[in-house]
Amino acid sequence: MFRSLALVTAATLGLSAAALAQTEPKPQPDKTDGKAAQKSCFFNRDIRGFAAPDDKTLYLRVRAKDVYRLDMKGRCPELDWEHKIALDSRGSSAICGAIDVTVLVKTPIGVSRCSVETLTRLTPEEVAALPKKSRP
Repeated sequence: MFRSLALVTAATLGLSAAALAQTEPKPQPDKTDGKAAQKSCFFNRDIRGFAAPDDKTLYLRVRAKDVYRLDMKGRCPELDWEHKIALDSRGSSAICGAIDVTVLVKTPIGVSRCSVETLTRLTPEEVAALPKKSRP
């Protein structure tokens, strides 16, 4: 009796798990650049330069050829005037997304912390299309 009850319970659990697996959505690839997502992370030490064409946009030159665009959640005072900035990375020292980084800019009244809304790795074509003053 115990053995048959155990078999019925195991079969019921197996069917429940199969039904649950069928209803769970499959993870979709990130379509930010029209291709399958390639996770791209970098470290503060990899940054070779920056350009800020306005107070809401920052371009970073990372390593030899990569360029990233950071769009701020709002205005970042003095970003387009400052010659030095800092990036504060959260968690680990790797920056893989907008949530991982805050831009620090010196202002006349102290340091301004600017939240990043999006972090996008640009294609070589997008980098070539940037105006000269926007290229890091």
